[in-house]
Formats: sequence, C-alpha cells, structure tokens
Amino acid sequence: MPKLKRVQVYIIGPPLAVPRAIRLLAGQNRGIHTERWTLRHRQDTANVQLLVWGIDKDSATAAKAADNRIFFGLGRVTFKVSRDTDQSGVDT
Repeated sequence: MPKLKRVQVYIIGPPLAVPRAIRLLAGQNRGIHTERWTLRHRQDTANVQLLVWGIDKDSATAAKAADNRIFFGLGRVTFKVSRDTDQSGVDT
C-alpha cells in the first residue's frame, strides 16, 4: 500500500465545503493530485478551517517545490507536513 503524508492545511476565512476546497487546490496547482488524498480530520470555526489530509508522495513533492505554500483562490495556503501514514491512516 502506498504511504501517505499527513498534512495540516489552515484556511483563513469562512469555512468552505470540502469539494470546493478540493477543486480550488486541484485546479490551481500543477502536480497536486487531490483524487489520491483522504480527508482525516476537519475542524471549522467562524474564520478558520483546519483540514488534515493524507496526501500522496507526488502531491507532497509538488507542495515542497512551492515551499509548502500552494495557490488557493486568490491567495495561498500553507501545507504543514507532519509524518507518513499508510493507506489505512496508521502513522508510521
């Protein structure tokens, strides 16, 4: 099973529906393969949304090439890479 990188993404502003966030990330960033990602955790407040993803190696490499700051709408979001997980979500 492929290993996934655990990534935290903080989005400033009103929370978005996950499919909309995925479309923005996938459509604006070359090398980001959101169809391979799994959502691990979501937390919303009035002005901040936290999404924790398991992302594939290619997407992690593309994010790293952009200094972990990828395009999102009219701005950028920061990917904080935590650790590797296996496909089941178990930390390794």
